[in-house]
Amino acid sequence: MIAGRGWLLMVALATASGAAHAQEVPSAEAQARILDLLQQQSLYRDRVDWSKARAELAAAGDPAQTRRLLDDVIQRSSSGHGRWISANQQRTQSQRAQASQTAMGAAPPQTDDARTGPTARLGWIKVGAYMDDRTQSQDMQNQARKQAAIALQARIQAQDDGNRCGWVVDLRSNTGGNMWPMLLGMGPLLGDGKGADPVGMFLLADKRQPWAYREGAVWLDGKAVVGSRNTQYTLRHPGAPVAVLFGPRTASSGEASVLAFRGRAASRSFGQPSAGYSTANTPQRLPDGSLLLLTGSVIADRNGVGDGNRLQPDVMVGAGQDAAAAAREWLLAQPACKQAAAVADTR
Repeated sequence: MIAGRGWLLMVALATASGAAHAQEVPSAEAQARILDLLQQQSLYRDRVDWSKARAELAAAGDPAQTRRLLDDVIQRSSSGHGRWISANQQRTQSQRAQASQTAMGAAPPQTDDARTGPTARLGWIKVGAYMDDRTQSQDMQNQARKQAAIALQARIQAQDDGNRCGWVVDLRSNTGGNMWPMLLGMGPLLGDGKGADPVGMFLLADKRQPWAYREGAVWLDGKAVVGSRNTQYTLRHPGAPVAVLFGPRTASSGEASVLAFRGRAASRSFGQPSAGYSTANTPQRLPDGSLLLLTGSVIADRNGVGDGNRLQPDVMVGAGQDAAAAAREWLLAQPACKQAAAVADTR
């Protein structure tokens, strides 16, 4: 991830909440900056009467009312995705961030069924939320992102023994965070890793910003965002089919991860509609040390299709039904898996 204007972040749903710090408010200077940024750059700025918002804030009688008014303006101009995060909240989120970084690279427990039988021919990658630890220096944050992506690719490599005819990517618990380590970690499954074709993009009012995976790095608008010499793994069967699982807890950068597979050959999604935060936030540092997550663009797939709303799976699986079973059935019916099964039967 590159700090600065190109740094776009997807924020986890759990990051937010003013309830625990209801009386915390930005300084007067920070409040003015928040309103200016939102009015100039927020994705849904036309939903707010800015003159009225400024007048109401000026007339607010106490910190609680000020906070309610600010939160309302941020929510309306971001369709619920943007956030104000105080300096105190940033510090208290440090442990949560470290836990999410560890979890993203951790392998899920393997069942007996995954070790034997037809399911053993399928790779399984669970990609959870990833949050930056904002108490760390920028260099340390960059290193943490690389390490999480390296761990995720190592999980792919460990399973890629030549017998995997297809892959499941489970994003059902991915509530968001920083999208770049996720994309880098999943890179070997996104494409051949050599071409410059995008796997997704941000849609702004006047332009598109494509992102791609190649040469062991994730690129935004032609510039490397995050990469490592240890994230250049290539699948033994690069064109193997991929089934993507997602649902109502899949949000923000989790939704970006879903969209990165949309339009990929031999890819299909299963589950339920996502949370509906398929927009991008840019962190804006404020004069008092607090942070505004400014929602300024829509996330789209590699073909430029995206509207900022809930994502619909290719195959809808009802509540209480097993989306993983539907995904496995589809994968095992694909030509690559049928061919692998036929070869195995002749041995």
